[in-house]
Amino acid sequence: MEKIELLSRIRKLSSVVHGSDLAEYNLADESIAEMHRVLDELSEKYISAYC
Repeated sequence: MEKIELLSRIRKLSSVVHGSDLAEYNLADESIAEMHRVLDELSEKYISAYC
């Protein structure tokens, strides 16, 4: 995955996960946990590849 695409995915997912309107989506706790897990995974991938 290219750097720009990876950053874009991190930014989009982060805005959902950390947005104030997340509660309005009525997602299950498992779904929210999965989004956090994927965000952590993408962040780790970026750090290991580009830092």
